[in-house]
Amino acid sequence: MVTLPFSEREAFLEQVYRRGFELEQRYYGCAQCVVAALHDFFPIDSCLVKAATSLSGGFASTIEGPCGAFTGGILVLSHFFGRSRDEFANIALLRRPGPLVRLYWDKFKQTYGGDSCRDIQKFLFGKAYRFLDGDEYRAYEEAGGHSEKCAAVVGNACVWLAEILMEKNVPRRKT
Repeated sequence: MVTLPFSEREAFLEQVYRRGFELEQRYYGCAQCVVAALHDFFPIDSCLVKAATSLSGGFASTIEGPCGAFTGGILVLSHFFGRSRDEFANIALLRRPGPLVRLYWDKFKQTYGGDSCRDIQKFLFGKAYRFLDGDEYRAYEEAGGHSEKCAAVVGNACVWLAEILMEKNVPRRKT
């Protein structure tokens, strides 16, 4: 494992956090913002950003299903450690990213008490807002949805992923 000096590592992780936070604040789409932020620092195929589109707000903004920041992170981990098309015959490789996904998943559960969009909203706001209901979506925004709370979830997810990628010696992009 290549380790950065403490101050350089902390500065890098702060950049990663800031990038994820700012992308979510500005563009919304937690899954896409996680993938896009990590794309800025690690060699991730940009098609993953598009592939993450309907994973935000649970599934397709329904708040049902996993948090988009969580699923966006799973895409990133699978990108680096998942089974490629050329490796399909090796069924054992299907489980290769599993331990890293579980590590990432544990961070969500420990920090937010769950992994679903609904659970995380309840942790952050004390209730869950239905994004597809206009009045509830406006209330979510007024409660700090994209301006602060979910942007922080994205920032944290980006840091947790960056730590895993650094631990596994995934090379960084030149910035």
